[in-house]
Amino acid sequence: MATDPTQRVREQVVDSPLDLDLQRALRRLAALEPSPAIPYLTIALDWRPDGQDPGRRPARQFIEQELDRLLGEREYRDPVAVSVRDDLELIRTFLDEDADAASQGIVIVACAARNVFETLQIGLPVESNVTLAPTPALLMLAKLAEDYEPYAVLLVDQHEATLSFIRQARRHRSMTLDGSEYPRKQATGGWSQRRFQSRADERVSAFAQDVAEEVRKALDEAGKRILVVAGDEVMTSALDEHFHQSVKDRIAGTMRIDIRASEQEVVELTMPLIEAFEREQEASAVRRLQESRGSGGLAALGSDDVLAALQAGQVMTLMMTDDYSQPGWADYSMSHFGTGDAPKRHPGGGDAAELEPIQIEEEVVRLALQTGADIEIVQAVVSMAEMNAVDMDIPEAGGDPPRTAPAQALDEFGGIGALLRYALSNDQSTTPT
Repeated sequence: MATDPTQRVREQVVDSPLDLDLQRALRRLAALEPSPAIPYLTIALDWRPDGQDPGRRPARQFIEQELDRLLGEREYRDPVAVSVRDDLELIRTFLDEDADAASQGIVIVACAARNVFETLQIGLPVESNVTLAPTPALLMLAKLAEDYEPYAVLLVDQHEATLSFIRQARRHRSMTLDGSEYPRKQATGGWSQRRFQSRADERVSAFAQDVAEEVRKALDEAGKRILVVAGDEVMTSALDEHFHQSVKDRIAGTMRIDIRASEQEVVELTMPLIEAFEREQEASAVRRLQESRGSGGLAALGSDDVLAALQAGQVMTLMMTDDYSQPGWADYSMSHFGTGDAPKRHPGGGDAAELEPIQIEEEVVRLALQTGADIEIVQAVVSMAEMNAVDMDIPEAGGDPPRTAPAQALDEFGGIGALLRYALSNDQSTTPT
Protein backbone atom coordinates (compact mmCIF):
# COMPACT_ATOMS: atom_id res chain seq x y z
CA MET A 1 0.00 0.00 0.00
CA ALA A 2 1.31 3.50 -0.89
CA THR A 3 1.42 4.92 2.63
CA ASP A 4 4.20 7.49 2.10
CA PRO A 5 4.11 8.81 -1.48
CA THR A 6 5.80 12.15 -0.70
CA GLN A 7 9.55 12.02 -1.38
CA ARG A 8 10.54 15.52 -0.26
CA VAL A 9 9.29 19.05 0.46
CA ARG A 10 11.18 21.99 -1.03
CA GLU A 11 10.69 25.66 -0.09
CA GLN A 12 11.81 28.71 -2.02
CA VAL A 13 11.76 32.39 -1.09
CA VAL A 14 12.09 34.86 -3.95
CA ASP A 15 14.19 37.90 -3.07
CA SER A 16 12.53 41.12 -4.17
CA PRO A 17 13.43 44.81 -3.97
CA LEU A 18 9.71 45.61 -3.81
CA ASP A 19 7.62 46.53 -0.79
CA LEU A 20 5.19 43.62 -0.95
CA ASP A 21 3.34 44.09 2.36
CA LEU A 22 1.15 47.09 1.62
CA GLN A 23 -1.01 46.60 4.71
CA ARG A 24 1.97 46.99 7.02
CA ALA A 25 3.09 50.08 5.10
CA LEU A 26 -0.41 51.57 5.32
CA ARG A 27 -0.54 51.11 9.09
CA ARG A 28 2.88 52.73 9.46
CA LEU A 29 1.92 55.76 7.34
CA ALA A 30 -1.47 56.14 9.06
CA ALA A 31 0.34 56.42 12.40
CA LEU A 32 2.26 59.57 11.36
CA GLU A 33 1.26 62.64 13.34
CA PRO A 34 -0.88 65.14 11.42
CA SER A 35 1.04 68.21 10.27
CA PRO A 36 -1.35 71.06 9.36
CA ALA A 37 1.29 73.82 9.43
CA ILE A 38 3.72 72.10 7.04
CA PRO A 39 1.78 69.39 5.19
CA TYR A 40 2.97 66.02 3.98
CA LEU A 41 3.88 65.59 0.35
CA THR A 42 2.41 62.34 -1.02
CA ILE A 43 3.67 61.36 -4.45
CA ALA A 44 2.45 58.45 -6.55
CA LEU A 45 4.36 57.68 -9.74
CA ASP A 46 3.60 55.34 -12.61
CA TRP A 47 7.20 54.16 -12.89
CA ARG A 48 6.80 52.05 -16.02
CA PRO A 49 9.28 52.91 -18.79
CA ASP A 50 8.37 54.60 -22.03
CA GLY A 51 7.30 51.99 -24.58
CA GLN A 52 9.49 53.60 -27.25
CA ASP A 53 12.46 54.34 -24.99
CA PRO A 54 12.89 51.75 -22.17
CA GLY A 55 15.47 53.94 -20.46
CA ARG A 56 13.03 56.84 -20.06
CA ARG A 57 10.46 57.10 -17.27
CA PRO A 58 7.75 59.65 -18.15
CA ALA A 59 6.93 60.06 -14.45
CA ARG A 60 10.38 61.57 -13.88
CA GLN A 61 9.43 64.68 -15.83
CA PHE A 62 5.95 64.69 -14.29
CA ILE A 63 7.27 65.02 -10.75
CA GLU A 64 9.59 67.90 -11.65
CA GLN A 65 6.72 69.80 -13.28
CA GLU A 66 4.29 69.20 -10.41
CA LEU A 67 6.71 70.22 -7.67
CA ASP A 68 7.75 73.31 -9.65
CA ARG A 69 4.06 74.19 -9.82
CA LEU A 70 3.64 73.74 -6.06
CA LEU A 71 6.70 75.85 -5.33
CA GLY A 72 5.57 78.53 -7.77
CA GLU A 73 2.38 79.00 -5.72
CA ARG A 74 4.32 80.01 -2.57
CA GLU A 75 6.83 82.63 -1.49
CA TYR A 76 10.43 81.43 -1.57
CA ARG A 77 10.87 81.68 2.22
CA ASP A 78 7.48 80.19 3.03
CA PRO A 79 8.12 77.28 5.49
CA VAL A 80 6.08 74.93 3.29
CA ALA A 81 8.14 75.87 0.22
CA VAL A 82 11.37 75.36 2.18
CA SER A 83 10.22 71.89 3.25
CA VAL A 84 9.13 70.96 -0.29
CA ARG A 85 12.48 72.07 -1.74
CA ASP A 86 14.29 69.87 0.77
CA ASP A 87 11.93 67.01 -0.08
CA LEU A 88 12.62 67.51 -3.79
CA GLU A 89 16.35 66.99 -3.35
CA LEU A 90 15.73 63.69 -1.52
CA ILE A 91 13.19 62.63 -4.15
CA ARG A 92 15.59 63.31 -7.01
CA THR A 93 18.36 61.32 -5.32
CA PHE A 94 16.04 58.40 -4.64
CA LEU A 95 14.61 58.28 -8.16
CA ASP A 96 17.99 58.64 -9.85
CA GLU A 97 20.02 56.34 -7.60
CA ASP A 98 17.81 53.99 -5.59
CA ALA A 99 14.61 53.29 -7.55
CA ASP A 100 14.69 49.70 -8.78
CA ALA A 101 13.99 48.83 -12.41
CA ALA A 102 11.54 46.14 -11.24
CA SER A 103 9.21 48.78 -9.78
CA GLN A 104 6.09 49.62 -11.74
CA GLY A 105 4.79 52.07 -9.17
CA ILE A 106 6.51 54.29 -6.59
CA VAL A 107 4.88 56.04 -3.63
CA ILE A 108 6.75 58.63 -1.56
CA VAL A 109 5.55 60.35 1.62
CA ALA A 110 7.80 63.23 2.64
CA CYS A 111 7.88 66.13 5.06
CA ALA A 112 11.38 67.50 5.63
CA ALA A 113 10.14 69.69 8.47
CA ARG A 114 9.17 66.52 10.36
CA ASN A 115 12.14 64.49 9.14
CA VAL A 116 9.82 62.08 7.29
CA PHE A 117 10.88 60.42 4.03
CA GLU A 118 9.10 57.13 3.32
CA THR A 119 9.40 55.32 -0.01
CA LEU A 120 7.46 52.35 -1.35
CA GLN A 121 8.42 50.46 -4.50
CA ILE A 122 5.46 48.49 -5.85
CA GLY A 123 5.12 45.77 -8.45
CA LEU A 124 1.93 47.30 -9.84
CA PRO A 125 1.38 50.55 -11.75
CA VAL A 126 -0.27 53.50 -10.02
CA GLU A 127 -1.69 56.72 -11.40
CA SER A 128 0.84 59.56 -11.12
CA ASN A 129 -0.37 62.17 -8.65
CA VAL A 130 0.93 64.72 -6.11
CA THR A 131 -0.91 65.67 -2.92
CA LEU A 132 -0.05 68.23 -0.23
CA ALA A 133 -2.18 67.65 2.89
CA PRO A 134 -1.99 67.55 6.71
CA THR A 135 -1.81 63.73 6.56
CA PRO A 136 -0.45 61.29 3.97
CA ALA A 137 -2.88 60.45 1.14
CA LEU A 138 -3.54 56.73 1.65
CA LEU A 139 -6.73 55.97 -0.29
CA MET A 140 -4.91 54.96 -3.47
CA LEU A 141 -2.65 52.55 -1.57
CA ALA A 142 -5.59 51.13 0.38
CA LYS A 143 -7.48 50.42 -2.84
CA LEU A 144 -4.41 48.78 -4.35
CA ALA A 145 -3.93 46.61 -1.26
CA GLU A 146 -7.56 45.49 -1.40
CA ASP A 147 -7.79 44.88 -5.14
CA TYR A 148 -4.54 42.89 -5.12
CA GLU A 149 -4.91 41.07 -1.84
CA PRO A 150 -2.25 38.36 -1.40
CA TYR A 151 -3.44 34.89 -2.33
CA ALA A 152 -2.12 31.35 -2.77
CA VAL A 153 -2.21 29.05 -5.80
CA LEU A 154 -1.93 25.27 -5.48
CA LEU A 155 -0.70 23.83 -8.78
CA VAL A 156 -0.89 20.05 -8.59
CA ASP A 157 -0.75 16.84 -10.60
CA GLN A 158 -0.31 13.22 -9.49
CA HIS A 159 3.49 13.58 -9.19
CA GLU A 160 4.05 17.10 -7.85
CA ALA A 161 2.31 19.90 -5.97
CA THR A 162 3.49 23.52 -5.72
CA LEU A 163 1.89 26.05 -3.41
CA SER A 164 2.82 29.58 -4.49
CA PHE A 165 2.12 32.75 -2.53
CA ILE A 166 1.27 35.67 -4.81
CA ARG A 167 1.68 39.33 -3.88
CA GLN A 168 1.25 42.22 -6.30
CA ALA A 169 0.83 39.81 -9.22
CA ARG A 170 4.12 37.99 -8.61
CA ARG A 171 5.29 34.99 -6.62
CA HIS A 172 7.31 35.74 -3.51
CA ARG A 173 7.42 32.31 -1.87
CA SER A 174 6.63 28.72 -2.82
CA MET A 175 6.59 25.20 -1.39
CA THR A 176 6.85 22.08 -3.57
CA LEU A 177 6.00 18.49 -2.64
CA ASP A 178 7.58 15.84 -4.87
CA GLY A 179 5.65 12.58 -5.10
CA SER A 180 7.00 9.08 -5.61
CA GLU A 181 6.58 7.20 -8.87
CA TYR A 182 3.50 5.11 -9.57
CA PRO A 183 3.65 1.43 -8.55
CA ARG A 184 5.26 -0.58 -11.33
CA LYS A 185 2.91 -2.61 -13.46
CA GLN A 186 4.44 -6.11 -13.62
CA ALA A 187 1.74 -8.29 -15.20
CA THR A 188 -1.24 -8.16 -17.49
CA GLY A 189 -4.73 -9.48 -17.04
CA GLY A 190 -7.91 -8.47 -15.30
CA TRP A 191 -6.87 -9.29 -11.73
CA SER A 192 -3.44 -7.68 -12.09
CA GLN A 193 -4.96 -4.62 -13.70
CA ARG A 194 -7.45 -4.21 -10.85
CA ARG A 195 -4.66 -4.63 -8.30
CA PHE A 196 -2.48 -2.07 -10.10
CA GLN A 197 -5.38 0.40 -10.31
CA SER A 198 -6.16 -0.10 -6.63
CA ARG A 199 -2.56 0.63 -5.66
CA ALA A 200 -2.51 3.66 -7.96
CA ASP A 201 -5.71 4.99 -6.38
CA GLU A 202 -4.24 4.44 -2.91
CA ARG A 203 -1.15 6.39 -3.92
CA VAL A 204 -3.21 9.33 -5.28
CA SER A 205 -5.27 9.44 -2.10
CA ALA A 206 -2.20 9.29 0.14
CA PHE A 207 -0.41 11.99 -1.85
CA ALA A 208 -3.54 14.19 -1.78
CA GLN A 209 -3.72 13.73 1.99
CA ASP A 210 -0.10 14.87 2.40
CA VAL A 211 -0.65 17.84 0.11
CA ALA A 212 -3.88 18.84 1.88
CA GLU A 213 -2.19 18.84 5.28
CA GLU A 214 0.86 20.79 4.09
CA VAL A 215 -1.42 23.35 2.44
CA ARG A 216 -3.44 23.77 5.62
CA LYS A 217 -0.33 24.36 7.72
CA ALA A 218 1.20 26.76 5.19
CA LEU A 219 -1.98 28.83 4.79
CA ASP A 220 -2.45 29.08 8.56
CA GLU A 221 1.18 30.09 9.06
CA ALA A 222 1.05 32.71 6.28
CA GLY A 223 -2.40 33.98 7.27
CA LYS A 224 -3.73 33.73 3.72
CA ARG A 225 -7.50 33.74 3.27
CA ILE A 226 -7.72 33.08 -0.50
CA LEU A 227 -6.65 29.91 -2.32
CA VAL A 228 -6.94 28.87 -5.97
CA VAL A 229 -6.65 25.14 -6.69
CA ALA A 230 -5.38 24.22 -10.17
CA GLY A 231 -4.87 20.66 -11.39
CA ASP A 232 -6.33 17.66 -13.14
CA GLU A 233 -9.70 16.27 -12.09
CA VAL A 234 -8.20 13.17 -10.44
CA MET A 235 -6.13 15.23 -8.01
CA THR A 236 -8.62 18.03 -7.37
CA SER A 237 -11.29 15.44 -6.53
CA ALA A 238 -8.91 13.63 -4.21
CA LEU A 239 -7.89 16.87 -2.54
CA ASP A 240 -11.51 17.81 -1.97
CA GLU A 241 -11.88 14.65 0.14
CA HIS A 242 -8.87 15.54 2.30
CA PHE A 243 -8.93 19.33 2.60
CA HIS A 244 -9.73 20.58 6.09
CA GLN A 245 -12.89 22.67 6.22
CA SER A 246 -10.83 25.75 7.09
CA VAL A 247 -9.03 25.31 3.74
CA LYS A 248 -12.26 24.69 1.80
CA ASP A 249 -13.64 27.95 3.17
CA ARG A 250 -10.73 29.82 1.56
CA ILE A 251 -10.97 28.34 -1.93
CA ALA A 252 -11.91 31.04 -4.45
CA GLY A 253 -12.17 28.51 -7.27
CA THR A 254 -10.77 25.44 -9.00
CA MET A 255 -9.35 25.46 -12.53
CA ARG A 256 -7.11 23.59 -14.97
CA ILE A 257 -3.53 24.85 -15.36
CA ASP A 258 -0.64 22.80 -16.72
CA ILE A 259 1.92 21.97 -14.03
CA ARG A 260 4.64 23.35 -16.34
CA ALA A 261 3.01 26.80 -16.63
CA SER A 262 5.30 29.76 -15.95
CA GLU A 263 4.83 32.12 -13.03
CA GLN A 264 3.46 34.82 -15.33
CA GLU A 265 1.01 32.39 -16.92
CA VAL A 266 -0.23 31.24 -13.50
CA VAL A 267 -0.81 34.84 -12.39
CA GLU A 268 -2.55 35.81 -15.63
CA LEU A 269 -4.84 32.76 -15.52
CA THR A 270 -5.77 33.10 -11.84
CA MET A 271 -6.17 36.89 -11.65
CA PRO A 272 -9.66 37.01 -13.26
CA LEU A 273 -10.86 34.48 -10.69
CA ILE A 274 -9.37 36.55 -7.86
CA GLU A 275 -11.01 39.70 -9.24
CA ALA A 276 -14.38 37.91 -9.37
CA PHE A 277 -13.83 36.72 -5.79
CA GLU A 278 -13.09 40.31 -4.71
CA ARG A 279 -16.28 41.57 -6.39
CA GLU A 280 -18.28 38.91 -4.52
CA GLN A 281 -16.63 39.94 -1.24
CA GLU A 282 -17.69 43.53 -1.89
CA ALA A 283 -21.26 42.46 -2.66
CA SER A 284 -21.36 40.29 0.47
CA ALA A 285 -20.11 43.14 2.67
CA VAL A 286 -22.74 45.53 1.31
CA ARG A 287 -25.47 42.93 1.84
CA ARG A 288 -24.40 42.63 5.49
CA LEU A 289 -24.58 46.40 5.79
CA GLN A 290 -28.11 46.44 4.38
CA GLU A 291 -29.16 43.61 6.71
CA SER A 292 -27.68 45.50 9.71
CA ARG A 293 -29.84 48.56 9.18
CA GLY A 294 -31.98 48.98 12.21
CA SER A 295 -30.61 45.83 13.89
CA GLY A 296 -29.50 47.29 17.19
CA GLY A 297 -27.59 50.19 15.65
CA LEU A 298 -24.86 48.02 14.17
CA ALA A 299 -24.58 50.01 10.94
CA ALA A 300 -23.42 53.56 10.29
CA LEU A 301 -24.81 55.08 7.10
CA GLY A 302 -23.57 58.26 5.45
CA SER A 303 -20.49 60.40 5.93
CA ASP A 304 -21.39 62.01 9.25
CA ASP A 305 -22.39 58.77 11.00
CA VAL A 306 -19.34 56.92 9.67
CA LEU A 307 -16.99 59.68 10.82
CA ALA A 308 -18.53 59.65 14.29
CA ALA A 309 -18.30 55.85 14.51
CA LEU A 310 -14.65 55.86 13.41
CA GLN A 311 -13.77 58.46 16.05
CA ALA A 312 -15.48 56.29 18.67
CA GLY A 313 -13.55 53.19 17.54
CA GLN A 314 -16.80 51.39 16.69
CA VAL A 315 -16.12 50.52 13.05
CA MET A 316 -15.45 46.90 12.16
CA THR A 317 -15.64 47.31 8.35
CA LEU A 318 -15.54 50.58 6.46
CA MET A 319 -17.21 50.51 3.02
CA MET A 320 -17.27 53.13 0.30
CA THR A 321 -17.49 53.26 -3.46
CA ASP A 322 -14.23 53.85 -5.29
CA ASP A 323 -15.59 57.15 -6.64
CA TYR A 324 -16.84 58.46 -3.26
CA SER A 325 -15.50 61.94 -2.56
CA GLN A 326 -16.56 64.65 -0.15
CA PRO A 327 -14.91 67.76 1.26
CA GLY A 328 -14.66 68.18 5.00
CA TRP A 329 -12.72 69.80 7.79
CA ALA A 330 -10.57 68.74 10.72
CA ASP A 331 -9.14 70.13 13.92
CA TYR A 332 -6.28 67.70 14.48
CA SER A 333 -5.40 69.25 17.84
CA MET A 334 -8.80 68.09 19.15
CA SER A 335 -9.31 65.10 16.81
CA HIS A 336 -12.53 66.73 15.66
CA PHE A 337 -13.86 66.19 12.12
CA GLY A 338 -16.85 67.14 10.04
CA THR A 339 -18.21 67.21 6.51
CA GLY A 340 -18.74 70.16 4.19
CA ASP A 341 -17.14 73.58 4.49
CA ALA A 342 -15.46 74.49 7.76
CA PRO A 343 -17.90 76.34 10.05
CA LYS A 344 -17.10 79.89 11.16
CA ARG A 345 -17.53 78.88 14.78
CA HIS A 346 -15.69 75.84 16.11
CA PRO A 347 -18.28 73.07 16.85
CA GLY A 348 -16.16 71.78 19.73
CA GLY A 349 -15.52 75.13 21.36
CA GLY A 350 -11.95 75.41 20.08
CA ASP A 351 -10.25 77.94 17.87
CA ALA A 352 -11.91 78.13 14.45
CA ALA A 353 -8.50 79.00 12.95
CA GLU A 354 -7.45 75.40 13.67
CA LEU A 355 -10.06 74.00 11.25
CA GLU A 356 -8.27 72.61 8.19
CA PRO A 357 -9.94 71.69 4.86
CA ILE A 358 -9.61 67.95 4.13
CA GLN A 359 -11.02 65.23 1.89
CA ILE A 360 -13.30 62.92 3.89
CA GLU A 361 -12.40 59.86 1.76
CA GLU A 362 -8.76 60.19 2.85
CA GLU A 363 -9.55 60.85 6.49
CA VAL A 364 -11.89 57.86 6.91
CA VAL A 365 -9.20 55.55 5.48
CA ARG A 366 -6.62 56.95 7.92
CA LEU A 367 -8.97 56.56 10.90
CA ALA A 368 -9.94 53.04 9.83
CA LEU A 369 -6.27 52.00 9.65
CA GLN A 370 -5.55 53.54 13.05
CA THR A 371 -8.44 51.69 14.71
CA GLY A 372 -7.81 48.32 13.03
CA ALA A 373 -10.99 48.37 10.93
CA ASP A 374 -11.23 46.43 7.68
CA ILE A 375 -11.61 48.51 4.52
CA GLU A 376 -13.84 47.49 1.61
CA ILE A 377 -13.61 49.80 -1.39
CA VAL A 378 -16.44 48.89 -3.74
CA GLN A 379 -16.04 49.00 -7.52
CA ALA A 380 -18.50 51.64 -8.69
CA VAL A 381 -18.71 51.12 -12.45
CA VAL A 382 -19.32 47.85 -14.29
CA SER A 383 -16.15 47.01 -16.23
CA MET A 384 -16.16 46.37 -19.97
CA ALA A 385 -15.20 42.73 -19.36
CA GLU A 386 -18.16 42.30 -16.99
CA MET A 387 -20.53 43.91 -19.49
CA ASN A 388 -19.33 41.54 -22.20
CA ALA A 389 -19.63 38.53 -19.87
CA VAL A 390 -23.35 39.14 -19.25
CA ASP A 391 -24.06 40.54 -22.72
CA MET A 392 -24.91 43.97 -21.28
CA ASP A 393 -25.59 46.84 -23.70
CA ILE A 394 -22.60 49.16 -24.03
CA PRO A 395 -23.57 52.72 -23.01
CA GLU A 396 -23.60 55.34 -25.74
CA ALA A 397 -20.75 57.82 -25.94
CA GLY A 398 -21.24 60.55 -23.35
CA GLY A 399 -23.74 58.49 -21.35
CA ASP A 400 -23.25 57.46 -17.74
CA PRO A 401 -21.63 54.03 -17.41
CA PRO A 402 -23.70 51.41 -15.55
CA ARG A 403 -22.98 51.09 -11.85
CA THR A 404 -22.51 47.82 -10.01
CA ALA A 405 -25.29 46.57 -7.73
CA PRO A 406 -23.19 47.03 -4.52
CA ALA A 407 -22.35 50.60 -5.58
CA GLN A 408 -26.01 51.37 -6.22
CA ALA A 409 -26.83 50.09 -2.73
CA LEU A 410 -24.15 52.32 -1.17
CA ASP A 411 -25.32 55.26 -3.28
CA GLU A 412 -28.50 55.26 -1.15
CA PHE A 413 -26.32 56.30 1.81
CA GLY A 414 -24.15 58.78 -0.07
CA GLY A 415 -21.57 56.21 -1.13
CA ILE A 416 -20.28 55.29 2.33
CA GLY A 417 -21.26 53.08 5.27
CA ALA A 418 -19.79 50.92 8.00
CA LEU A 419 -20.47 47.75 9.96
CA LEU A 420 -19.95 48.35 13.65
CA ARG A 421 -18.29 46.27 16.35
CA TYR A 422 -20.83 47.44 18.91
CA ALA A 423 -23.68 49.90 19.23
CA LEU A 424 -23.58 52.86 21.57
CA SER A 425 -26.73 53.04 23.69
CA ASN A 426 -28.32 56.21 24.97
CA ASP A 427 -26.57 55.88 28.34
CA GLN A 428 -23.22 55.42 26.52
CA SER A 429 -22.88 51.76 27.50
CA THR A 430 -21.65 49.31 24.87
CA THR A 431 -23.39 46.32 23.37
CA PRO A 432 -20.96 43.78 21.83
CA THR A 433 -21.70 42.32 18.40
